[in-house]
Amino acid sequence: MGYLSKRKFEEREHFLITGLVFLIPILTVLCTLGRSLNWRLDYLGEFKMQTAGLSFILCFWCLFKKNWEKMFVFLICAALNLILMASHSYLMQKKSDLPEDSHVFTVTYQNMKGADDHIDLVQKMMENLNSDLVLWTNVPVKIYRHLENLTGPYHLQNQTLDTTGKMKLIFARTPGVDRGETLGEDSLWVSRVVETRKLTLLLAFFDDPWNEKNYTKTKQKVFELADFARSRDEPVVLIGNLGASAWSWLLSDLESHAGLKPQGKIWASGTNMPFYIRRPIDHIYTHPGIETADINTFDWLQTDYDAITAVFKIAPLRKEIEFLELQPTLDEAELLQPPT
Repeated sequence: MGYLSKRKFEEREHFLITGLVFLIPILTVLCTLGRSLNWRLDYLGEFKMQTAGLSFILCFWCLFKKNWEKMFVFLICAALNLILMASHSYLMQKKSDLPEDSHVFTVTYQNMKGADDHIDLVQKMMENLNSDLVLWTNVPVKIYRHLENLTGPYHLQNQTLDTTGKMKLIFARTPGVDRGETLGEDSLWVSRVVETRKLTLLLAFFDDPWNEKNYTKTKQKVFELADFARSRDEPVVLIGNLGASAWSWLLSDLESHAGLKPQGKIWASGTNMPFYIRRPIDHIYTHPGIETADINTFDWLQTDYDAITAVFKIAPLRKEIEFLELQPTLDEAELLQPPT
């Protein structure tokens, strides 16, 4: 490389890095503090994983170039984006705070889009699963027609019917106590008893919300879903593809209105998409008192969508001692004696 070519390369590099030094912090702040102002800002804020990754790469590049000021700027941007992600999703699996005698149950969630070409793998998956419940979304009609030969030891508990490949099904090894739908056919639920506790499990799937019209509709659906979860007398577990990351403004009502907490692990995404377009849009939300002890993903069906298996712990029901059940250890006459 000649002197002039090298000089031009260095100038382009300088302008690019300098531009990114200003652009990345501005976008990080705007897409965090301004996400409620416009759906476009909320959408840009979806890509915090990519922003953190790019910031780390630029940080090491500036370290190599011994450009210390820019290195620290990119390092701060990477850390800030990781902190924002960690506030709504686990970077690493969190240790449970529930007692050791908590009840345990396991749920597997699978997006079935594209699985109609792998019916044999669907059957194998269902026969080998150890989960208590299995949730399917985007079930192709071909899969539904062969359902009785594919479910293994599981029994159908609830379903939404659709001829365009958007059915949702809930399976369990044992029967539940109640079931229903909410948001039309966008969500369905079952209620179950896990040892001493009753809970409701919600399965939801939203279409891509990222245009002005769909964003408004989806925001209303999220509020209605949150309102349903809030109305239940028992704790709720919500699982499904909600079209947005947990830190988006679109899903904020699940926390602020319903009191649900995101329990997903950031790297256990239900998609096999490349990193530069991957977003954690498959979610697990729970009410306080329910935690995820472990979350893993598996590519059982060889499609673009991984299965997510989560182990849940729910605190056991404790019998509270009524005051009237307490028996005094002294006779009433002795209790009435004045102190000496």
